[in-house]
Amino acid sequence: MITSRTNPKETVSSSWADHLSSQLSTTQSVLRECLGWVVELGITAELQFFQKKNLALINGIAFSSLMLAMPGTFVLIVMGFSHPFSLLISIVTLSCLILSLNAARRLAWSKALFAFAPGAIITAYTLLELSSGSLGEPLNYLLARQGLCFALLVPVILYGFESRQKVTIIVGICTLCLLVFDVGSMRMDAFRQADISGLNHGLFSLLSLVQYMGLSACVLYVQNYALQHAQHTMQANEKLKRMAIRDGLTGMFNHGFMQQLIGDAINRSKRSATPLALLMIDVDAFKQINDTSGHNAGDEVLVSLTRLLKENKRATDYLGRWGGDELVLLLTDTDLAGAANLAEKLRCLVECQVFPHGKKLTLSVGASEYKDGDSPANFMARADAAMYRAKRAGRNRVEV
Repeated sequence: MITSRTNPKETVSSSWADHLSSQLSTTQSVLRECLGWVVELGITAELQFFQKKNLALINGIAFSSLMLAMPGTFVLIVMGFSHPFSLLISIVTLSCLILSLNAARRLAWSKALFAFAPGAIITAYTLLELSSGSLGEPLNYLLARQGLCFALLVPVILYGFESRQKVTIIVGICTLCLLVFDVGSMRMDAFRQADISGLNHGLFSLLSLVQYMGLSACVLYVQNYALQHAQHTMQANEKLKRMAIRDGLTGMFNHGFMQQLIGDAINRSKRSATPLALLMIDVDAFKQINDTSGHNAGDEVLVSLTRLLKENKRATDYLGRWGGDELVLLLTDTDLAGAANLAEKLRCLVECQVFPHGKKLTLSVGASEYKDGDSPANFMARADAAMYRAKRAGRNRVEV
């Protein structure tokens, strides 16, 4: 019999490794959730898809910028910033507050705090250092001021997709904040160890404004380009979708999409046990209009006819062009008698109407009702057969 012996040290080491792995996994999950909140900041169901996509991208860029917008501040900590602990506590507290507001769906407050907190932190602690006399090196001040310049871009990045007036106001406020920061810090002897005074102060402030305005213009240009590109893509996709399901002349549903609608309507009718009917409509002697007045006149007459039919159907019914001058009207929650009544109403309405170029039209209509066990082809074939019976019986009539 062979027995194995376990080293207690190995057991303790293994247990410690498992514990560490568990802690790392938990930390990773928390960080992933936090980053998810940041990316979803300001995204609501009412936004269009391209705005959601671009806002998520911009949030990610803004969060990365936030992490990179304070290099001067962290360099100051390393180089002997006299309030490093207070600064770190402020950053952590504000980060937790932003995430808490976002988790509570207080999106407007969370977004505003996320946008303006970095600039406020850098401004407050830089002026605090200047007032206490501990920020003597010009390089340290320049690093802090550069961090503020980048931090003030975060509001521009976050609010760039909103109204032009609002973005202009935000850029103006941030520019004013940067100018006040420059002037105020210089009055507090930001360069007391360097010979910078008088006109040089004004030139420095002017360069600050030019730098910030240039960076803001670049951000807004990139945002505007991305937004326009997304809108053009969406419009192109919508146009392709319309072309795929709509008839190019009349704007009605085309043959292929009507077949799909009829199949879907049959499935709904089966589930809800509600009646379903179909009208096959043919314009009598329509070819004569094309032959005598030209195809353009025929197109105008067909467009006018379809507009008349659309105006006199229910919103829950579907009108499509089956081919040439044949139309199909799918009637939901309608039995055969109701379909026949509507067909007669439409026939009389068209007969009394005068169409473009003084043309008069009549319709031959066939109606059918869906029966249990019918396939879409059988359902449509019966309406088609009824329509041809109406044409053979003298036209300008309804058959069921």
